Amino acid sequence: MRVLLFVLFLLSFFGTYSQVFAAETIPHYTVIINQVRGTECCDAGTVAAFAQQQAELQQRNLSATFTIRYDALSDPEFVAAIQKYPAFEYGGLLEITPALAEAAGVKYRSTSDNWFEAQHVFLVGFTQSEREALIDAYMEQFKAVFNFYPKTTTAWMIDPFSLKLLRDQYGVTTHEITREQFGTDSYTLYGGPPHYPYWSGKDWALMPSEGAADSTLMLRQTITDPVYNYGDQTSSYTSQPNDYRLRGATTDYFSHLFLQAHNQPLSNGYTFAMLGIENSLTAESQQEFLNQLDLVAQWQNNSQGKVLAAKDFYAWLRTQPVQQISIYGGVSQTDETEQAWWITTLKYRARLRLSDGVLSITDLRIYDEKFPDPYVTDTAKSMGWWIAPFILDGSRGSSTQVGQAARNDVLKNRPSSFPEANFWQLASDLPEISFDELNKSVIRFSPDSFELLENTPMIDLQWLATEGKTAWGFEETENQFVPFAIPELLISERKNQKGLLFPEIQLGEPHSEKTTLYINNRYAIAGRNPARLVLYPRDEQNFPVLLSEPPEISLSQIEATASSQPAHGSNGMIFIDIASQKPLQVTVTISSDKYSQEEIVYLAPNCAKEFRYCVSHPQQAYWYLRSVLADKLRFFEQKKQFEEQVLL
Repeated sequence: MRVLLFVLFLLSFFGTYSQVFAAETIPHYTVIINQVRGTECCDAGTVAAFAQQQAELQQRNLSATFTIRYDALSDPEFVAAIQKYPAFEYGGLLEITPALAEAAGVKYRSTSDNWFEAQHVFLVGFTQSEREALIDAYMEQFKAVFNFYPKTTTAWMIDPFSLKLLRDQYGVTTHEITREQFGTDSYTLYGGPPHYPYWSGKDWALMPSEGAADSTLMLRQTITDPVYNYGDQTSSYTSQPNDYRLRGATTDYFSHLFLQAHNQPLSNGYTFAMLGIENSLTAESQQEFLNQLDLVAQWQNNSQGKVLAAKDFYAWLRTQPVQQISIYGGVSQTDETEQAWWITTLKYRARLRLSDGVLSITDLRIYDEKFPDPYVTDTAKSMGWWIAPFILDGSRGSSTQVGQAARNDVLKNRPSSFPEANFWQLASDLPEISFDELNKSVIRFSPDSFELLENTPMIDLQWLATEGKTAWGFEETENQFVPFAIPELLISERKNQKGLLFPEIQLGEPHSEKTTLYINNRYAIAGRNPARLVLYPRDEQNFPVLLSEPPEISLSQIEATASSQPAHGSNGMIFIDIASQKPLQVTVTISSDKYSQEEIVYLAPNCAKEFRYCVSHPQQAYWYLRSVLADKLRFFEQKKQFEEQVLL
């Protein structure tokens, strides 16, 4: 049956949203997957937090899945906690730790400072032979504990080679990746199915598949806010306790997201919510998770839905037809006029946004099962980047800036620090709409296309590749838009349009004119904090590069010291700190290959403690005043930017 979803219906449905559930003609499922880290290293978890989660879940009669990291599987205290609660599902947390690498005979290349980066903590950072060895070593230890292999695994990114090996050799049926995010924790997953579970394409886990027979079921961590998670850089618009607590939100916000997730259109066939927490998070976040469980238990006890372990949800979904089209939408918790909807099919994804009275499409992506994962054979070099091919990305505009450049697509009271919004406007000043006014619809979506029902100014809906060929997009005939793709062109476009499609930074030589040196704070206080410079190495195409060797730093004063931090994986920036125990004016020269630049920094006396010295050294006292003023200005600017990001 051909499914048509009308914007009219969407606006009516969510415009009258309240905390009631969709009619009981469709099932409502919640899945809880908690991640369990051991104490070896790398954001170490605790047995106490793990045991508390088990006890509280059992007390509330809630099913759950725990995915266990290698160091926890090797720890008798964690194993004893597992054996105490055998009713839960236990799966695999595939994060790479030193002990797992040693057991696999694989070199562990990270440090305590960068263990979480994608090229170190995930299988995508290793060669295929290393991936196989790591998986085999993990599964050997898992079976030693449980006497069977897991059905569910977790890793925030995973390559198709590893996913196939897990499925074919060890029987893994379900894998959890992380939510839609740009740059968070050193990895970007942008453009995939945003909420409902889907069957993974064989060449890239971010692509949905048309068949479930030989595919892995993909789940996405947490409930994401359909209105504000898009383009968010603060990681504060999800159902994770540690996320929303960043901006002072409470359990009320979780309740809003949870009930909204279970109040979606009946045409989806079922409603779904994903919860979870790591045992490495703070006691405050653990307590907030228990607050969430109280609400979820009440929801289940009132027969409004059921909480399932991941393997049981898989068993149910495996018997259902593959979902051809879905809607995930909602309203702002604080402003019901701010709304958004994700329309997802097997061939494309569209984001509808209603903001400041304007209805628009702000994101439009193409799906194809043959689109390749960039890490099929190659290893991640700096961070991890999954960006689905797009026609319109309203969170980044047409910028080629790399790193954390995304912004939310809000129009109402748009923060001044945001660039101009990029969108395809469909209508403005929408009237009150009821279910009977079908003639006032402006667009409708089906699994294979979408159709404009009113005259709308056109935008370019095709991606022109560097070679001059059209790589992907929509073909239009009389306001009917059908997606198409030439998957092999994505490989070349990732190289030619790195900033937009694959901004992974590689080793390279800094260009003498394109490389820049930013002065973060020219004035600092001697003996208290350093002056900081930030080097941005760029190549002749003005794209960031990683230096093969740290930059050379020379100082005009022997009493001064210099230090530099490793390059940041998202934009290659290198922090360079200049410090001194006594007041100094220092000329700093930064050099790398053909690039060289001089700057002057000032290490001031601490006039708050050395008042007499400052009276007799007025010029250095001036440095002190400049340092204090600059500190305050930076604090207020950072505070302003955060407040704008969280849209307070």
